[in-house]
Amino acid sequence: MIVVAYGKDIVQNTYGALASSDIGFYLDANFAVAIKPNLVVPRPASDGATTHPEVVKGIILFLRDFGVKSIKIIESSWVGDSTKKAYIKCGYEELSRKYDVPLIDLKSDSCTKLKHGDYSISVCNEALKTDFLINVPVLKAHCQTGLTCCMKNLKGCIPDSEKRRFHTLGIHKPVAALNKLITTGYCVVDDICGDLSFEEGGNPVEADRIIAGRNPLTVDSYCAELIFLWRKPC
Repeated sequence: MIVVAYGKDIVQNTYGALASSDIGFYLDANFAVAIKPNLVVPRPASDGATTHPEVVKGIILFLRDFGVKSIKIIESSWVGDSTKKAYIKCGYEELSRKYDVPLIDLKSDSCTKLKHGDYSISVCNEALKTDFLINVPVLKAHCQTGLTCCMKNLKGCIPDSEKRRFHTLGIHKPVAALNKLITTGYCVVDDICGDLSFEEGGNPVEADRIIAGRNPLTVDSYCAELIFLWRKPC
């Protein structure tokens, strides 16, 4: 099941998408929930590269109304950048203070090495120990993979050394393996104004859309079609 919701009120749009979705079949009020946005660079979401804090606010409000008490936000910016700076620049410190939701910098987290198929991958423990991971990527393009959305957003749950290694391995297959090692509870895609030409932003394309669904591959497939239709010449 995929829910697509449109609207200018980002918080309400996100809340409404989750309220209309089947997340209630998988979520329990007693779960410890981790929200994983995309804060790859310390740039405001209006540039088209990072997750709007209003989207995460909508998720927090939905979770609180559902009865969830244990909520945290986890992230690791890309190699060479500071997650702490991204939390500040992207508006997450204010969100954390207002709703008493801790911000976890995965660059400082310990890791566990796990194996899937031919790949041994170190994964941040905060991403593994949560009961329910809500993956909140931005729908945008990427210079190597064409699309970056739910599946690739989990790359923020590995240490910088692994991020570098993934690129030497070709990205696609190790990202697929990573998605077998980290269980996504639900996906909420920020398609408010993602950059459909470059992952660092700068050319945002306004869509005012939230996309929600359980399966990262299914949601990514739908989002890939949206990018294809946008790029396809008339």
